[in-house]
Formats: sequence, structure tokens, C-alpha cells
Amino acid sequence: MILIISGFLGAGKTTFIKAMSDILNRDFVILENEYASLNVDEDILKEESELSVWELTEKCICCTGKTDFALNILTIANSIAPEYLIVEPTGVGYLSNVINNISQIEYEQIEMLAPITIIDPKCFFKHIDEYPELLTDQIKCADTIILSKCDKSVDIDVEAVVSKVKAINADANIVSKHYSSLPHASWEEFLLRKRDGSIEIPKIQEETEFESISVPNAELPSIGDIIFFLEDLIRKRYGNIIRAKGTMGVSDALIRFDVSDGNYAISQANPESKRGCVFIGDDIKAGDLRIKLLPISFARPGFDNPRRASMR
Repeated sequence: MILIISGFLGAGKTTFIKAMSDILNRDFVILENEYASLNVDEDILKEESELSVWELTEKCICCTGKTDFALNILTIANSIAPEYLIVEPTGVGYLSNVINNISQIEYEQIEMLAPITIIDPKCFFKHIDEYPELLTDQIKCADTIILSKCDKSVDIDVEAVVSKVKAINADANIVSKHYSSLPHASWEEFLLRKRDGSIEIPKIQEETEFESISVPNAELPSIGDIIFFLEDLIRKRYGNIIRAKGTMGVSDALIRFDVSDGNYAISQANPESKRGCVFIGDDIKAGDLRIKLLPISFARPGFDNPRRASMR
């Protein structure tokens, strides 16, 4: 069985998958898609949940990487044969295209469950105004819409978000309270409900482009420097960064950071984590990021220039 968990950049897909793994004692394998050359979420899932994680980086499973995506699914199905394969598309991927790509290789061992889309209600209206086709597609093609991060904010107009979601997908099952309050039976239901094949899935959408840059071996001298860097990041000192995440060295420690919708968080990472940062957005100042985050021996001209990534 394949369960697609979709959602825009920073919506909380990885955190939701980890929660599902913690609550349900099932044989999960995760297939993650990351635009950049580094998959920084892999460490989080492996370290905190001991899940089996496959990664597909630098290609979008919606379009340019769909052949590799299909081969990965077939390989996992035939060699590992997990009870459930959780597919986490990149946050700027069209859910309709992921469904269409999987449907072409469906057979008795590969069957899709009803897709889930994660929405961050705090920035939902901003994102749907900026990327209406993408967000509408992720909502329209999902069976269940889950509002994340409701436990962290008190200024969210949840009813307005639910009303807008219903206007796009009147048949969707909407979870408007934080999923931590869901009973065990509801989590089990996610693994029982099969995709309704009668729902019309749109054809391939026109592509929208973002830049992405990966910075391996990132380091800064102190926690204070990290905070100053993240403040500069959300103030667009390094370009219009929509999403950033990763792990960097600070003295003898490793620090994990996460930036989404003008907010950031930092925490101590596992000492075995891989160092590296990923930045997604527009007009990224790659040279400035490289100079800021890389040791002198690595900060050389031409190192990991930003890549234009298509989303469709």
C-alpha cells in the first residue's frame, strides 16, 4: 500500500510522518523527494523513529524525476515489500502528478491509499494567494486535509481556513484540530481508506520555477551567529528564501535549524547527523550564503551554484 503525504514547503509533512510512525506499530518505508542535492529530513526520520528512508534528490517526482521515482517504487515493492510505503513529495510538487505517476505502475502489490495533504493554517491564505494552482491542486486531489501547527498559535482563524478548503474540495475529510488529539482509530483509518478512483485527477500542470541551493559542511562560530544569520535570512538578506533547513557545526556541537514563513527554530542535533543546509526560493544570493556558511577551504567560486527547479 502507498500513502502519499503532500503539502506545501514547511507545512509539517515530516513531523506528521514521524508522529504516525510513533503511534502506529507498522512496517513503514519512507520515500522522500527533495529538490536539493541534500536530504536533511532523512536524518530526522532515521534518528528519531528508526524508519527505513529512501531518498530521491535533485529531481522532482512530478516531472523530471518521474522515471527514477517509478523505479524506486518498483524496487522497494519487489525487494523490501514493506507493509506500507509512505511517499513524501517535495513541497512544491503537484499532488495530481504524483498520483498520475504512481497509477501508471499500479498492480496487485502497488495500490494507493487515499492521499493526505498537510496545511499550515497560519500561512495558508498567504500561500494560496501566491501559488493558487499548486495549493488548489494539493487540496483538490487529497482525501484528507490535516491542519498542522494549530497547537502552536492562538491567532489562527481555523473556521476561515476550513471554509476555504471546503470550497475547493467539498468531499474532503478535514482534521481541523491538531492531529495529536486524534484517537488511535483515526490513525488506523489513514491506512485503511483506499483512494477513490472516481475522483478526476487533473493532467500535468504548467510548471513554476524555484531556485534551490545546498551547502554541505556548513558551520558558524556560535549560537549567536546562527541567530543573527537566521534573522538576516527571514529579512531577505540572502534573497527571497521561502524555505530553509539543515544542520551546521557550531564549535564542538551540531545545531539543526528550520525556517518557514518568516519564522525559525533551532535545536541540538544528533552528533552523528550530516552537516548541510538547503535553501529554496527566488533570487538566492548563493555566493553570500557560501561565504557565510562554509569554511574558507570550501568557499571557492563556482561551488554549488543555485539550481533552477521546476515544479509541476
